Amino acid sequence: MGNEKVAETERLRIRNFHRSDASLCWESWGQDESLGQYIASYPMTDLGQMEELVRGFLSNEDAWVIEDKGSEKIVGYITVDIPYRQLGVGEIGYVIGEKYQKHGYAFEAIHCILAEYLINQGLYMIEAKCNETNHASLKLLEKAGFHVDGRLRAEE
Repeated sequence: MGNEKVAETERLRIRNFHRSDASLCWESWGQDESLGQYIASYPMTDLGQMEELVRGFLSNEDAWVIEDKGSEKIVGYITVDIPYRQLGVGEIGYVIGEKYQKHGYAFEAIHCILAEYLINQGLYMIEAKCNETNHASLKLLEKAGFHVDGRLRAEE
């Protein structure tokens, strides 16, 4: 993979997706029912669904696999959506498999990717959206330096 982007921390290798990642992602977190509380496409029904997700990420240089360097397990993924690069604003999103949660992987990956985009790529701001009932994710984003700037509410 000649143009593959890689970012590393002490424990993590954060890299672009490979076609061969689909089965590893499926095994690591694709079947996690807990993710379905907050993300509509989870749990996935079969490996084909994961293969489709990975295919979509293959051409996206801002989609990253989060890999534990010690175990070489894929623990999740992180993306940065930059619809208008000239504005310098991106939106971060992430998924960490249920069995890998509460081990600091998400915080470490977010911190690394924030540095990559804010320092190395010169983005002005990175936003995140979070379901307020997902208390763990909300706390994680606050720990990473995000703050609540607005709330979307259903009309009454």
